[in-house]
Amino acid sequence: MEKKSYVVAVDVGSSEVTIAVGSFVDDNMIHIEGIVTEPCEGMSAGLIDNNHTVGAALRIAREKAEQLVGVAITDAYVSISGKFVRCARYTDHVFVEDAQDCIAQRDIMALSERMHNVKAAVGEVILDMFPICYKSDMGVEMKNPVGSYSKQLTSTYNFILCERPAKDRFRRLFLDASIKIQDMFASAAVVAESVVTAEEKEEGVAVVDIGDGVTDVAIYHNGALCYMVSIPIGGSAINADIRHYASQIPMSAIETLKRTYGSALVRLTPDGIINVQRGNRNLKPIPRHNLAAIIEARMTDIAEYVWNEIRESNFANKLSAGIVLTGGVAELKNVAELFQQVTGVETRVACAELGITSISLEKVASPKHTLAVSLLLRGAQKGATPVGVLQRPIQEPEKPEVPVVVPPVEVVNPQQEIKEKDIKVPVGPDVPPVSINDKYGNNNNPIVEPTDEDKEDNTDDITNEEQTQKSGWFRGMLNKFQKHFDKAFQNPDEEDEDDNDEY
Repeated sequence: MEKKSYVVAVDVGSSEVTIAVGSFVDDNMIHIEGIVTEPCEGMSAGLIDNNHTVGAALRIAREKAEQLVGVAITDAYVSISGKFVRCARYTDHVFVEDAQDCIAQRDIMALSERMHNVKAAVGEVILDMFPICYKSDMGVEMKNPVGSYSKQLTSTYNFILCERPAKDRFRRLFLDASIKIQDMFASAAVVAESVVTAEEKEEGVAVVDIGDGVTDVAIYHNGALCYMVSIPIGGSAINADIRHYASQIPMSAIETLKRTYGSALVRLTPDGIINVQRGNRNLKPIPRHNLAAIIEARMTDIAEYVWNEIRESNFANKLSAGIVLTGGVAELKNVAELFQQVTGVETRVACAELGITSISLEKVASPKHTLAVSLLLRGAQKGATPVGVLQRPIQEPEKPEVPVVVPPVEVVNPQQEIKEKDIKVPVGPDVPPVSINDKYGNNNNPIVEPTDEDKEDNTDDITNEEQTQKSGWFRGMLNKFQKHFDKAFQNPDEEDEDDNDEY
């Protein structure tokens, strides 16, 4: 059996922890071995507020994933998202070493080394860095600069930065859970891996991941991630608005109500009344148009925030491939139509479908799993994740049950047995009672044999016929023989004188 190489991804979101486990297959594809989610509390817009509660959810999710896949999770690729994550551009240049000004690979490596010497601002750390574009000394953009002629090579790099305290909280969270962080990525920087093709990245596309507490925006153009931002607003704001309108509805039921009957546009919502029950009690009915109006107002705010960020990035007119929505909130009805109405850009909803095997599509056929699968694909580009052997409880092999052969027990009617054996049980005030076992000669209670007087008295009281009927034929013959024997050998003192004269 061929040994599998695994890759593990952990997405700690604002409302739930998601763990995805995949294995490498041919053609650089990933097979989804399993994906699990666990609700968590203690997160606020992507920031860990309570390490204990989030850690408990992480451990439960890990146990579920381990039992599902059959391996122990010891290392993982991790995503992080929130307002504490941002991107920044930095431009630098090097002089071409070639005498004829022909750019070589060593010039690109020299420029990359200079970029790696860039220091982050105080209180921030660099999560990732990659080039956005290259330019010649004439200011002409070059997609593949090797072989081009220029005295100077200039490049603009995109740096993904994270506030150090937020990253340290994540590291402590995973350290307490005994999981080694293989690498950490910004969610917005990887979410497009499973939903956007290379051609769409070339044309220009914006990927919007609407989560529970954070909305991530990533803009691609000319094949590079040119801009990303995390907006601290998401589906929890919609739930809070619904709760404010219908305070009698439990918070635990609002999410189900929103997904089942909610709509992002009132004009596309059918008429109807929603009857909500709490136990056996009917709560105040809610018109579907009212629920849609609440959702539309908050979703419009989110769409406007996203569109403002796109315009500030100067890529609003470069999105030939449009806007792609994903994340848990993207499951709302008519959400794509609302974004298109606000932005004027073609919008669609997508879930993970690229880079994974066809039989894995069913396991991740929900936009809420997109980030975990995309993180899995980005981690696979870095390399496999070490896994351990799952320690299951040791169970002793079941011993085959040996059938116990019980010999048949003959149930004897005591009175019938006594009659057949003709065992006389004396009864009287001076004779102890005899149990059923005593008739077989039990040493504890030996059988009491009758005396000669008892035999003679008993014989005188009944006739031979009666005795034979009671004791059986053999006993009757024995009694007759005993009588003749006694008469033949009676005491001489008791004989008549006439008899003596005859002898």
